[in-house]
Amino acid sequence: MSKSSKTAITAILALALSVQTGVIASAAPASVPQTGTAALSSKATAFGNAVYAKANKLLKEADVAYAKSYITKHIRSVTPYQATMLVLRLENAAKDALSAKTEHVFQIGIQDKLMKLYKYGEPIQTTLNKTKDETLRKELINLRDSGYRLHTSEGVVYPIIDYTTFKSYKPYIQKDAQAYIDIMIVESEKPAVSDAALVIPWSEVIERGIAQEAFINTYPKSNRVADVKLKLHFTESSLFYGYNNTPLFKYEDNLLDPEARQALDQALKNSEAVSNSSLLKKLKSWSDVLENNKDKLNQEVEQYRAKAVPLD
Repeated sequence: MSKSSKTAITAILALALSVQTGVIASAAPASVPQTGTAALSSKATAFGNAVYAKANKLLKEADVAYAKSYITKHIRSVTPYQATMLVLRLENAAKDALSAKTEHVFQIGIQDKLMKLYKYGEPIQTTLNKTKDETLRKELINLRDSGYRLHTSEGVVYPIIDYTTFKSYKPYIQKDAQAYIDIMIVESEKPAVSDAALVIPWSEVIERGIAQEAFINTYPKSNRVADVKLKLHFTESSLFYGYNNTPLFKYEDNLLDPEARQALDQALKNSEAVSNSSLLKKLKSWSDVLENNKDKLNQEVEQYRAKAVPLD
């Protein structure tokens, strides 16, 4: 595998994430006697704070699998704010460890065996069940317990974060983080692009964009809003440019992909929905320009999309 392929794979999965800070309410003054429910509450708060401190330490010092196991076991003991921060930091840790985990999978012997065993889209446990090779099993168990799944692209198998493993945290975290996990579950379960080709319908690209826009509008101050904005830009770029192996305009005649036209027409048929969505308004203007040019890529269409959705 080429160095550029490995760099591209890791770069696609790397996102720059900021971390919120907050103040946790202090316990009642020691001079105030505490009995019964108050005493139990104080003990629970102290235990939760201890869990929060240990989990943060593990996220910095331990393997992701161990930190994830500890958080999963104790997340119900911390406050919603603390739980949210732990889950977001767990995601950060999984992303930070991804390069090293990928290098392990690229080792001679490991990669070759995975290429023979792994079937596109299958859970990592399914791949694990196919082999008795102890070295490979050790790698796969660590990936599974660290919250990754396997994916294939450009002739290699590599790990990506499996956001379905974050689903169990949703009852304990804040609503914006819940919504973010929902978006990421869709992305990890069905990546939109593989080998420079779109592998989901154009209609689903639009649906994902609408969900991303809704998140941005609903949670403008979320810790993950910048990441979702990047995803929305990626979605818009898809709908205006397509991909090398799934061109928006057919190479042979420069005509719009009929499935893309059908997806646009379906998404834009509800005028009320269009009026309430900046993305759909942008797509409506794009669709109008295309129709005025008989759905053919020409200089006017090229200039319009370059201005509407710049690639730089």
